[in-house]
Amino acid sequence: MAETRHRSLYFLAILFRVAPFAFGLIRATRANDYRMLWMAVASLAGAALVALIARRHGRDSKEILAISVVVLAVATLLAGLTARLLGATAAAGIWPVAIVFGLCWAISYWLAGILRGRPQPELT
Repeated sequence: MAETRHRSLYFLAILFRVAPFAFGLIRATRANDYRMLWMAVASLAGAALVALIARRHGRDSKEILAISVVVLAVATLLAGLTARLLGATAAAGIWPVAIVFGLCWAISYWLAGILRGRPQPELT
């Protein structure tokens, strides 16, 4: 049972990490618009930067949650600013996408933090 739950959480963490790029690739292939893909790259850079700075922290659930909130903020801001720099002007389109990308990275970081804090199930 613990092994199944561990694998499910691991799968969800990967799914949330892939989602921004999937959305960006769909937009790039359907509309020949690569801005969303660049937003995904920028939000990844922000999430990775926060994770790199906070790698020595995040041992308990409160720290993991706090760092996840910072990941959300930084990834969202970088995604939104990237869209603006690439010529997007509709704030009603930019910020919801940026928030969703930030949420994907924050949830992924949170799930990975939960998995890091738990003992690995024995594979038999």
